Amino acid sequence: MKINIENKIDMRSFELMVENSTINEFKDIILNLEGKKIDEINGRVEKFNMKNIGSFYENTVENYLRELSSIKTLKKEEILDLIKGIKDGNTSSREILMEKSLKLVAKIALYYSKTGTSYLELVQEGIMGIVKAIDNYDLDCPMDFLEYMEFWIKYEMIQSNKLVVEELKSPIMTYLKNMKVEIYKSENKINNLEIDESEIENIKKVLNMNIEEFENLQKINDYGFLIKEEDKEDAKVYNSIVEVDIELKRIEKIMSVSNLANKFKVKEIEILDLYYGLSGKRQYFEEIGKILDIEPSKVKLKIDKLMIKLKYNGKKEWIDEN
Repeated sequence: MKINIENKIDMRSFELMVENSTINEFKDIILNLEGKKIDEINGRVEKFNMKNIGSFYENTVENYLRELSSIKTLKKEEILDLIKGIKDGNTSSREILMEKSLKLVAKIALYYSKTGTSYLELVQEGIMGIVKAIDNYDLDCPMDFLEYMEFWIKYEMIQSNKLVVEELKSPIMTYLKNMKVEIYKSENKINNLEIDESEIENIKKVLNMNIEEFENLQKINDYGFLIKEEDKEDAKVYNSIVEVDIELKRIEKIMSVSNLANKFKVKEIEILDLYYGLSGKRQYFEEIGKILDIEPSKVKLKIDKLMIKLKYNGKKEWIDEN
């Protein structure tokens, strides 16, 4: 995969690049990114809606971030010494590097946390990014290890978000494909009995699906899994297979990681970063208020609301059609 990158690349472009590259392609891409900055401020999609945040279940996230606040950040020279130790087979060096990199993972996860994603699962994937960076890094590599590791952390987080997109996309695509089946059955006066052999080739040609998928879609619809009864009145009606195919192509085009809404605005990330000391020493309400020019009482309220975003998982409002 060939890429042309100037001094920086915006977040959306980077996410699309990662989403569409294999792991081996990404190894080559990293070297092309040496010295380049991923601009997490530009290219973001910020349409998170507090009314559609789903189910509360991550009670441990606050404790996890509090524990991280006590970890000291490593200097570049210390990181290089640890990498050399790891390459020499020193397991303690690996453990130290893994632990000291957790703050970085937690901070990056705030930028790549999307609607519908679990923050702690994203952190876990980021930790796997550290492992891959260690395993793939060559001491002769012209790129600084810290920069190299950041790319791998982001790679793993984007791949995690990709699974969420597929989970969101699957029922929508299945529903649309089922509409094609229903239209076809109506036009060809087919009931739910076995399909005639002469019809199989026509199904493949007209619907672009094999007979197994065709029959499974019938079963799913019969069991009522695709759409709730109360939502049927609001469902769009398609009059032809061509109309459905157009919609399928549209959904396929807009559903990508880069169109998944970011949970946190840049200012919100700055507050959480300061409060949990992810980039340095931990700051409290009064200090954060002075740094960001916000009243200390309002800082506390903002943090309380942001913790709700951290703990909740929502999957409803995320598509950006622009």
